[in-house]
Amino acid sequence: GPAPQLCHRLDTGTSGLVVLAKTPEAEALMGQLIRDHKMRKSYVCVTFGRPRPEAASLEGYLVKDAAKGMVYIQQDNVPGARPVRTDYKTLAISGRLALLQVELITGRTHQIRAHLASIGCPILGDSKYGNNAANRELRLKYQALCAWELKFPAKISDERFAHLTGRVFHAEKPWYCQQVEDGTLK
Repeated sequence: GPAPQLCHRLDTGTSGLVVLAKTPEAEALMGQLIRDHKMRKSYVCVTFGRPRPEAASLEGYLVKDAAKGMVYIQQDNVPGARPVRTDYKTLAISGRLALLQVELITGRTHQIRAHLASIGCPILGDSKYGNNAANRELRLKYQALCAWELKFPAKISDERFAHLTGRVFHAEKPWYCQQVEDGTLK
């Protein structure tokens, strides 16, 4: 049959789950679920800096700078900006670092990385939005960000895909999760 199609992307240097569709019908459904924000995606990450408060819903507007290949978060809506929402909760603290679970409510390019950096808590290892001195010191070569959980909605109207209703999939938690939890990475 046809080659499986990737339904969404992860940033370079981000690990974890991606959705592939084996059929055009599955690809159409997955695309719809993702566009309608019905498929919930949670990430785990390590930030350099502890977010205050420990859990929050961050809102703002994301502006792309195509020339630099970067995005910026701002509080005011400007032409070309897209609304974003990023929810996080702190799972563990170790020295200067925090282990967070982050839920993407909107899924835009570099959203989690830019949003957390905008509150002074960049992702460890992130060379674009991060703290390069900390990255060098802690020897992180890629951002400590993993697409950890995918949740399918409680209702899927297409009966060919009813078996996915309410299903939850997890990636293995990356090594840095345990190291922040037990305090060896700090």
